[in-house]
Amino acid sequence: MTILTNRSQLRAALEKGHRPQGSGKLGLEFEQFILNSSGKTVSYFGPDGVEEILKSLAAKTGWREYFDQGYLVGLTAPDGRAITLEPGAQIEFGSTPCVDLPALQGEVGHYRSLLAQLRAEKGYCFLALGANPSSRPEDIRRLPKSRYNYLEPWLQQAGELGIWMMKATAGVQINFDHYHEEDAMLKLRTVFQLAPLFNAIFANSLVRAGELSGYMSWRGHVWTKTDNSRCGLIETLIAPDSTFDDYIDWVLDVPMLFIERDGKLVDKRGASFRDFMQSGEATEADWDLHLSTPFPEVRFRPQVELRCADTVPPEYALALAALVEGLFYNQDALQHAAALTAHWSFGERLETWHRAHRSALAGATPDGKPLLDFARELLKMAKPSASAEPFLDPLRELLADGRSLAERTAAEITRKGAGADLQSILAPYCCSYSS
Repeated sequence: MTILTNRSQLRAALEKGHRPQGSGKLGLEFEQFILNSSGKTVSYFGPDGVEEILKSLAAKTGWREYFDQGYLVGLTAPDGRAITLEPGAQIEFGSTPCVDLPALQGEVGHYRSLLAQLRAEKGYCFLALGANPSSRPEDIRRLPKSRYNYLEPWLQQAGELGIWMMKATAGVQINFDHYHEEDAMLKLRTVFQLAPLFNAIFANSLVRAGELSGYMSWRGHVWTKTDNSRCGLIETLIAPDSTFDDYIDWVLDVPMLFIERDGKLVDKRGASFRDFMQSGEATEADWDLHLSTPFPEVRFRPQVELRCADTVPPEYALALAALVEGLFYNQDALQHAAALTAHWSFGERLETWHRAHRSALAGATPDGKPLLDFARELLKMAKPSASAEPFLDPLRELLADGRSLAERTAAEITRKGAGADLQSILAPYCCSYSS
C-alpha cells in the first residue's frame, strides 16, 4: 500500500484522466428498472429475481461474474463492458470508452438484444424511466452489497430522500475525457453551469410509485434532498478560476464512508479525509475509493462524469452522448457553451435548477425566458463529428416539439383524464427495448 504523504499524490488521481488532445472517447452508464409482466418491481431475491437474471445473462455472454458477500452483483466482459446493479436492484449497463457514436451504439445494441431475449423468455420489462413507477423505496429490499451497508444508514440521516435516490431512481451518465487541468476544469464548470438545461431536456420522472410526483424530474429533485455535503451544484467549483486544488479541497471535506482493508470495508462514516490523511494511515487506494463517494451533478472518475439526466430510452441516451461530443470535444462549441449561462449568479443557477426539476423545459430562467429557449440555443452550438451528427435527431425532434419526455407524459395523462391507467401510459418506455 502506498501511503499518502503529499498533495501531488491527490492531484495524480485526477491527472490520470488526461488523454492526448484529439483522442477523446465517450462512455455511457445506463440504468433501468426491472418490472415483471404484472408491472411490479422485480426483487433481487428469490425465483425469477434479479440475481437469476444476472445468472442468465452470464450464461448468455460468458462474462465474468462478480460476487459480494456471496451474492452475484455484476458481470464484466473481457473488453470492460459491465452489467451491474444499483441498491434497489436497478440494472445498469456500462460501456467501454468508445471512439465514436457508432461504436457506442453497437455496444448498446448488443445489450438491448440481451434484454429483448429476457423479455421474450420471462416477460420482464426493462423500464427507461428516471423514477420507479410502481414501488416506494420501503417496499424494495436492498441489494446485499457491502458498500451499501454503510451508505444506506448514512443517507437515512443525511437527507429526506436519500433512500429514494438509492432504491427508486435511475439515471444516465456520460463519461468523457480531458486533456490537461485547464481543459478538465473548464469542462467540469461547464457541466455545472448547464446542469439545469441537461436536467430539463432529459426530464423523465413525472410518475413515482403509482402517483404523480409533482416534478417533471422527480429523480433530479430527489438528489437535492439526499446529502448536501456530497451532492448537487458546488459553488466553489463553478468559480471561473477553479482548479484541481479546489476540487481536492472539496472532496477532502466530504464526509468519509469507508476504507478497505484485507478485502473488507472498514467503517469511517463522518470522518474527514483531510484528518485521516494527516494521521499517516491513508493510502492512494483509500483516496481513490473516497473519490467515488461524492455525487454532485458532475465529477471526476477520473474522466468527466456528467450526472444530470434521468434515464431515457436508448435513442435519447445516445443523443445525449452525441450532444456531449458536439459540445465538449470542439473547442469553439465548448467556449460558447461555457458562456451561455455564465452570467447567472450561483443563487440564480440554483433556483433555475430547482425549476428544471419541477417544470422541465417550461421552467423559467433568470433571463425571464423558458429553459426551452436556452436548450434550443445549446443544441445549435453543438458541432458533432459527421458520425455523431445523425444521433442528435431524437433531440432535435424533442426540442422542436418543445416538451421533454416527462412533459409529454403529463400531456397524455391530461388527455386521458381522471383515472388514467399510468401503467399503460408508461408502457412505451418498456417497449423501446424491442430489437
